[in-house]
Order: sequence, then structure tokens, then C-alpha cells
Amino acid sequence: MRVYRLLLLVLSVSMVSCTLEEGDSEQMVNLQVVKDNPAAQLENLNAAIERSKRDGSLYARRAVVLLRRGELEQALEDADKAVRLTKNEPASLFVKAQVLRAMGKREEALPLALQAERNSYQSTSLYVLLGDLYLQRQEHEQALQYLRKAQNLSPADEFAYYYKGRVQEATGDTAKAIQNYKLALGQVPDFTEAQRELAALLIDKGDYTSAKPYLQRALKAAPKDAKLWYNRGLGYQAEQKQDSAMQAFAKAVSINDTLSGAHYRLGVYQHNLGNNEAALEHLQKAYEAFKGKPEYLGKLASAYERTGQYREALSAYQRLLEVEPKATYAYQSVARLKYKISKPLPDSAAVRLQEQIER
Repeated sequence: MRVYRLLLLVLSVSMVSCTLEEGDSEQMVNLQVVKDNPAAQLENLNAAIERSKRDGSLYARRAVVLLRRGELEQALEDADKAVRLTKNEPASLFVKAQVLRAMGKREEALPLALQAERNSYQSTSLYVLLGDLYLQRQEHEQALQYLRKAQNLSPADEFAYYYKGRVQEATGDTAKAIQNYKLALGQVPDFTEAQRELAALLIDKGDYTSAKPYLQRALKAAPKDAKLWYNRGLGYQAEQKQDSAMQAFAKAVSINDTLSGAHYRLGVYQHNLGNNEAALEHLQKAYEAFKGKPEYLGKLASAYERTGQYREALSAYQRLLEVEPKATYAYQSVARLKYKISKPLPDSAAVRLQEQIER
């Protein structure tokens, strides 16, 4: 997940800081005044560390501030020092786990979070973190167990609601997922990720009218979120605003070029316009996600054939018949392409075909 909003961190910064401050011999009298100002807090912590370089709790607190600023490598350096100096104190382990999670190193984060729990660290944030980590491993029941623990400590916690929704969406229980996203928004109305996921589910159900306000608010808060632009494109398609939909899909892939759904729809659109080179550029990027979809394979094969890439077209039609043996037009296409490939060509055309094969 991108660093533009660290879900767990937004919740846990104050909790972690409070935990680490308990029993801290280094007095920082003005820290509470500036606790919502990362730059000022960082200045305080730098000065405190200069005075007390063996105090691991100070490094842990600075790691949290650096994490808030998106300075992940430096945050990890401080988290490592905190763990070493505090001799695996559970709050330090938790901070390091959060940093690793933000860096995308979830498999490294999980054992640290579990060790923090075993060392009697009880925190809503820790349980939400564990719920997220198990969700990413697709261990959904384990994820729900930790999210229930989070709600036992903090019944109205928006992140627990949000991640429960994520788990329920992953397991196909979309009705409960929608309910939990709405509960999360009931606690924090500008919770962008909850707005995004809720809008996506409503659009999938064909309820674009309900989805639209969530999309608009989320896009205002996160204009560089590719998934939001993709969902907006789907909404425009539902309203039969094709040009607006394509602009939204194009915006989505300009932000995240791996967004297969947007590439697929852009490819189909370009194919229908007869822009076969442009269609192929998008359709090829959607292959892994859509190679089991007959409509996609038909468009891909057609675009290959229109651009004279007969062997690739033949392969795509053969794949289509594996997926959908009842696609009778594909049998005719296979026969036609086999004939084209095997048919003797004039010398100049044969040279071009050979060059194409060698490429």
C-alpha cells in the first residue's frame, strides 16, 4: 500500500508514543505541545538522542515520526536501534513491524508483531496490524480473530471496521463488507480508503448513484489514487458516458500502469475504434488477469490478426477455444490463420514474415 496514507500509523502514532513515554527518564517537556507537528517533534527527538544515545525508547519514537514523514529507510534504522537497545521490548518490536509493513515487507513484519503480542503487548493498533498482515496472507479467519480482539479493546475503532470489511470482501461476503465500510465512515467520515472500497462494491452491484458521492469525496482527498480513477471510469460506463470513462481509465493507468482492468477496457475501446496497435498495447498488459475471459481473448486475437501478427493471433484463438469450446467463430479463425501461415508467399512478403517470426 502506498505511503500517502499509512492506515495503521494514523491510528497508532499517539498510542505508541504514549506507551514508550511511560517510565522514560528523558524528560521532553514540550513534546506534548508539538505532538501533531512531525517536524518540531523530530527536532525535539534529535536533541534528546544527542543527550541520551543509549535510550532505545527515543529511537522508537523517532522511528514513528520518520514513518509519518514517509522516510522509511531512516525509520527502519531507528527501529533496529530501538529493538537492540530495549532488548526486544514489545513496543519497539511493534514499531519495527509497522515500518516493515509500510515498506511492503509483510513477511518480515509478522513475526515481530507476533513476538510483541507474546510479550504481553496489548494494543488495538497491534491487533489491527496483525489483522492486515494475515489478510495479505489470505488467512482470513486468523485475520478476523485479531480484528475482533481490536474491537474488544476499542469497539468504535474505524480501522478495525475497515479491515473487517476488507476480509469480508475477500471472502465474498459483500453485504457485511459494505456494512463495515459504512461503520468505519461513521467514525471518520473522510476515511479515504473506506470510501474507495465502499464505492467499488456499490459500483460492482450496479448502484452508481450511491457510489458517486463516496468517489467524489475520495478523489478530492486522494487525486493520485489509481483505483479511484478506475472506479470512476466504471461509474461513467454505467452512465453510458464512454468518453469520460476512457479518460478516467487513461488517468488510472498513467498513475498505475499495472491496473489490468483499466488496460482491458482501454484496449477494447481502441479495438472497437479500429486502433489496433493502441488496442494491443493495452490488451497485452491485461493478459495475466484476463486470459481466462473469452471476450478478452477474442479481442486480443482479432487485434493481432488485424496487425498481421498471425502466429500470435492463432495462439490467442487456440487459447480462446480452450476456455470456451463453443466459440464457433474461433474454429473458422484458426483454420483461416493456419492457411495464411502455411500459404506460399511472394518473396518480399516471405522475407517480412520471416523477420516477424524471428522477432
